[in-house]
Amino acid sequence: MTEPLLSIRDLTVRVGKHPEAPSILDRVSLDLMPGETLGLVGESGSGKSTLGMSVLRLNSPRLAAGTTGQILWQGRDVQKMSARQLRRIRGEEISMILQDPMASLNPVQSIGVQLREALRRSGKRNLSAAAEAALAEVNIPSPADRLRAYPHQMSGGMRQRIVSAIGLAQDPNLLICDEPTTALDATIQYQFLELLAALRAAHDMAMLFITHDFGVVARICDRVAVMYAGRIVETGPVAEIFARPAHPYTRALLASVPSTRHAPRRLPVIEGQPPAVGNRPRGCPFHPRCAAATDQCQSVPPRAEIRPGHVLDCWHPQEIAHDPA
Repeated sequence: MTEPLLSIRDLTVRVGKHPEAPSILDRVSLDLMPGETLGLVGESGSGKSTLGMSVLRLNSPRLAAGTTGQILWQGRDVQKMSARQLRRIRGEEISMILQDPMASLNPVQSIGVQLREALRRSGKRNLSAAAEAALAEVNIPSPADRLRAYPHQMSGGMRQRIVSAIGLAQDPNLLICDEPTTALDATIQYQFLELLAALRAAHDMAMLFITHDFGVVARICDRVAVMYAGRIVETGPVAEIFARPAHPYTRALLASVPSTRHAPRRLPVIEGQPPAVGNRPRGCPFHPRCAAATDQCQSVPPRAEIRPGHVLDCWHPQEIAHDPA
């Protein structure tokens, strides 16, 4: 059986070392297989980005001090790696694309300077030629001219492609994408997702795709993990989750997605607000907002595999076919 490329077990991230400090992530566990794209979906503030940053140990010192659990990268514990070992895997084995490319790029350095810096550890001798080829691979026209340009001279879609080229410069095994399509319009978003799918196949890499958009999940992901208030509440193949979501939160999220298949209607809303950090309810964190909640939901729900690969934490799974309207 193929071993996971990335395996996370009982990952908890607290705001400080004290065991009673509020937690952003609470006992998160997931596996990512070689060549797979796993979507991580949930509302803003659910802990998605913190999870992505934890994989590379890029959280702030305060959060790093409050991190417990295991993050196994190809069997090696990231939490126990030295600074030198971390430098080796960052970029070379695991790379990351952030949400705002303008904040990721240096505004006073040309695209060529920044791309050549990323390529320096790739072993390629002619860095200028490699940089030009990297831009061509992400479908940037006139790559030789673009190398002399600066970030502010590029469109948002172009900047996101450049950040992707930098992220892929050392041919990583895993690319973490933290909401890279949020600031793009619908047409550019579609083109960028098509490009990412092609790059994944060309580089034979896995992707952890962080998003709040189920449309993006449907287009690019193989499996999806649904997060709420720092916990993963449901995981499964994308087609399975869309057809038969079993956790009430997943069902509520999917029900709130607009559809063009039916006549216009008032979209259902999830009553209430997600809990603030440090104010997570006992038991299932969703129970104060859940229409199916009972007193039992104030206890930690069991983890159950209701179908092959379809796992959730819930006392009252709703195994009813879902109308994707």
